[in-house]
Parts: sequence; C-alpha cells; structure tokens
Amino acid sequence: MGKFFKILILFGLSFSEVVIESNKDFFIVGEHIEAHFSRLDSYGSDWIGIFQSNAPNEEYLYWKYTDGTQENNYNFLDSGYVNFSPITLPTGSYELRLFYNNDYELIDSYPFTIIDGCIESEESNFNDVFKVMTFNTWYSAQYGFGGLYRVAEIIFQLNIDVIGFQETNPASINEIKSLLYTFDGYEQLYSTPTESNISIISRFPIIDTYDYNLYGLGADLLISESKMIKFVTSHLTAYPYGPYDLYEGVSVEEVINNELSTRYLENLNIYNQIINNPLNNPNLPTVYVGDHNTPSSLDWQNNNINQNFGFEIDWPVSEFLLNNGFYDSFREVYPNVNDNIGLTWSPGYPKDSFDSWDIHDRIDMIYYKQGDIQKLYPLESYIYDCDPWPSDHRAVITEFAICQVGEIGDINLDETINIFDVILLVDEILVSSNTYCIYLYGDFDYNQELNVLDIIQLVTTILNN
Repeated sequence: MGKFFKILILFGLSFSEVVIESNKDFFIVGEHIEAHFSRLDSYGSDWIGIFQSNAPNEEYLYWKYTDGTQENNYNFLDSGYVNFSPITLPTGSYELRLFYNNDYELIDSYPFTIIDGCIESEESNFNDVFKVMTFNTWYSAQYGFGGLYRVAEIIFQLNIDVIGFQETNPASINEIKSLLYTFDGYEQLYSTPTESNISIISRFPIIDTYDYNLYGLGADLLISESKMIKFVTSHLTAYPYGPYDLYEGVSVEEVINNELSTRYLENLNIYNQIINNPLNNPNLPTVYVGDHNTPSSLDWQNNNINQNFGFEIDWPVSEFLLNNGFYDSFREVYPNVNDNIGLTWSPGYPKDSFDSWDIHDRIDMIYYKQGDIQKLYPLESYIYDCDPWPSDHRAVITEFAICQVGEIGDINLDETINIFDVILLVDEILVSSNTYCIYLYGDFDYNQELNVLDIIQLVTTILNN
C-alpha cells in the first residue's frame, strides 16, 4: 500500500510541473509570439520575458506580467498566455523565461528560433509555367547588401521570368538588364520605358505598354504563341501608413479615411486606366504586383488578431481588388495566415537592423485576375530574402500556369470530349510532357496525378454522353 501511495504522489507531481511554451518553434522576423503557460504556483507578480539564448536573466529584450500588461495588478493566474506584438527580433536563437514574484530566479524556459525568408527554390514539376516577382529594390539597392549585382543574381537563382520593380530608375534598370545578360537563360530581355520609380523586366516580348503617372505601369506580355497576359507593377503612397497609425492610437475611422484619400484612389486609377480600360485589352488574364504600402484584409481578420495587436480591419485597396475579380496569389496558396504569415515589411533596413518599435506586415502583393478565355493558376508562392539581401522589403514570387478555359475531360480543348482526348491522356500517362494544362483537365479524381483511373473516368464520361 505504501508503494502505491508513493506512485500516486509521483504521478501527481508530474502533472503539477510548471509548463511554458510558445505557439511555434520557428517564427519569421516580425511575427507575433505567444507565450502559453500553465500549472503556475502564482505569486501575483509573475512575469515572462524574451531573452537571447544564454543571456543572463536580467537582460530581457521584451517582458510582460502574466496578465499581458506591464502594470503589476497582482493577478494570480495559474494558466493562460501572453501575446508579444508588435515585436522585432533579428534572426537567431531565443528563449521564453518564466519568473515568479518580480524575481529573476528562473522557474521555466522554452527555446524558439527567429528565421528569415530564405528558402531553396525548387524546380517546377511542369514545363508550361512562368514565375513572376515583385521587388522593391530600396532606391536601386543603394542601402542594402550586394547592390544591383545581387538583384540580378537573385533573379537568376530563382529563375524569374517577369519582374515588377519598385524604387528603381532608368539607369538602374539598364544596369540590371546588363548584369542579367551575363547569366544563362537571360540573353534576351524586354523592359518598359519609364521615367518613374517602377518598371518591368521580362523574358517574354512586350507587345504594348500602359503608363499611369507615378503609381502604376502595365504591359501586355506574349507568354507563348497562344497565351498573352497583362502584367502591371505599382508603388502606392507610403504615408500615412495605416498599421503605424493604429498602433500609435489613431482611430480606425481616421486610418480608413487616410487609406481612401491616398492608396485607394491611386489603385482605383490604375484599375480604371490600365487594367480595365476598354482600349487596353481588359479581357486578358492580369497579374498585378507591387509595393502597396497597405496590408491585405485577408491578414487582418479575427484569426490573426494577435499579430495585429487586437484589430480587425478591412483594408480598402485589398477589399476593392478582391471584390472586383482579383485573387491574392500568396493567400490562394497559403489560405491559413497562421501557417504562413508571409510578412514582407520588413527584413530590416538593412537586413536584421531595425527600429525596436517597428510594425511588420505583408504589403508587397501579387494579385491576379482571370481572362475571358484563359485562366491563371498559382502553383507556388513564397517570400524571399536570402543573404546578402539588398532591400528593406522581402521579394514575393508566384509561379503561374495559364490555361485556356475548358471543362475536365476536354484534354485537347476543342470543346468536344471524345476519343481524341482519350488518346492524348493515354499518351500523357505513358510519356509525360509535364504540361499543367493537360494535368488540369485530365485529373478526374483530383488526386494530383494522372493514371489509369482517370482514363476509365474519361471513357465513362464519353459513353454516358
């Protein structure tokens, strides 16, 4: 019996140990951090700090009492969480540390890591795709690391086909092109003539160019003999910047009014004069990129309220675009903001150097809109800031396929589903051409591969019709 009670005591102690942990083990620079705690033997003045790994307990970077404030309210909390936002930590290793009673005697800790947006770009599975990038170069890469050579090198390393630039000038665009000419695959390039701080460089021929003052620039690009898109780059006004104002106590009403009188009007003019102008091929599929200096409504809803220090906001520029046929390519690929927050402002200025008060957000965008007879499909999207990094923004890249509008089973897109589609699907399965559009209209069971089951379903469709 005594042995039984000892086991019970040990079992009870194991369930009474203090626990502190973060909501993730890895965070991108600028992402909010939640410190979850439980089983505290509370003293009413318990606090949690963020420290660099191996730092003394007195050298905290951020701290809060367990009630989430920096006022000693003597709240006796045994469980809950503390949210740190906004927060700016350079890349590196850190710890959450828990202390009782305004003391520096460590009770428990939990390690986490701050990472950048450096990923290894993978080769596409398909041959009929193209990559676009939006890239604010921070005044032609004068203030970051690596200069314009690094800008060109990044484009080459990621195998980018079309780049929408911001904060460039004609001289820097010419230099970027000259540097790109030295890389394999970039021997033939096209660019838009402009005297503003936005420009386009493309591997695809530019058929027409549409300019709008300082804020937007568009071009029709010939992707292949039968595929054309409109590509638009933009740079909307930076100030007043909504997230900064909200954090500093400006009312939501005033922030929205500022948006409506600046970026909303600039975006509306780009839409009316470049994208939807009846003289500018408005029926083409459109990719609209840029540094919009305003967040997306998709990132400012209740599911991300801890990142946005308690606010839910429908931002006018993104609301207009989402309500007028545009899709946010990054959020189409990563619909859950908590899985991939995608912050683009800021990796630092220069990288890993910050003002401690900075607010981080996703303001560099790649939107897209379908055409009347052809549709765009975002297959991958990511942010990027591998060292050495020349900018104060992260770049955004999206890989697209473009396919003629059709129905599943019409593999050859002749508007009739028949034996010729079966032959084409069989050939594709036997000797793959890695063509996304064939995959799109042949994958009957939506299992992301073509196989004999798709052939059976195609034949069944023909027989039933």
